[in-house]
Amino acid sequence: MSSRYKVIVVISLLLVAVVLSGCGDPRPIKQLPAPTPIGRMVEPTPTLAPALAGAMGAQQSPQAAEIPAVAPASPPDATAGQEIFAQNCVACHGQDGKGVVQGTPDFTSPEYARNAIPAVLFEVITNGKGAMPAWGGVLDEQQRWDVLFYELDFGVTNEMVARGKEVFAQNCAACHGQDGTGVVEGTPDFTDPAFWASRSMAQEFEIVTNGKGAMPAWGAVLSEDDRWAAVSYIRTFGYTSTHQP
Repeated sequence: MSSRYKVIVVISLLLVAVVLSGCGDPRPIKQLPAPTPIGRMVEPTPTLAPALAGAMGAQQSPQAAEIPAVAPASPPDATAGQEIFAQNCVACHGQDGKGVVQGTPDFTSPEYARNAIPAVLFEVITNGKGAMPAWGGVLDEQQRWDVLFYELDFGVTNEMVARGKEVFAQNCAACHGQDGTGVVEGTPDFTDPAFWASRSMAQEFEIVTNGKGAMPAWGAVLSEDDRWAAVSYIRTFGYTSTHQP
């Protein structure tokens, strides 16, 4: 046997020994995660939805941080806003408030009136949005608040406000006072224009229904219609409404 052949045999035996020694390694084999089958979507982690209801009809209302910090210097007057509306707004919104230009909201919709946040709408009237022009350089601040609350009056009726006055007198006046200024410590002053600037009727309806703090829940006592009527009447403490109960 030649020397070269002997070297090749020795090297081959060494390689076989190395391979055989690896077979006895006690370390477990790392398991790889099973692949996701093709065509199957992995479910995302669920997240919390926004808590507030829509502020402008079908739209979602803004978060509290997005509500402009604006409020009327004095209580708005919807009766004065009626004339402003007739002179400046009917071409797009219609005399009846239902809208004649595509994309304008229906002010007569109860959902719109209940979910609208005045401070948000004031900014839209002032600065414009989409096809809505800016009226900040045309109408003064008080006029913009007046016409805004006239628009909100489209979504309620005389009968609703009158019924709300009865419900309020029978169930709410003991704590909130006949004039809405509050007689029990901690109750809000409904006559303060700033109180209504940053909130919707829907938010107050939720409090009336489920209670909050010292405020009891009236959901099991008053019907849904009576609760909406009461809230509609309570808001009139903060401005001069076209609806006189």
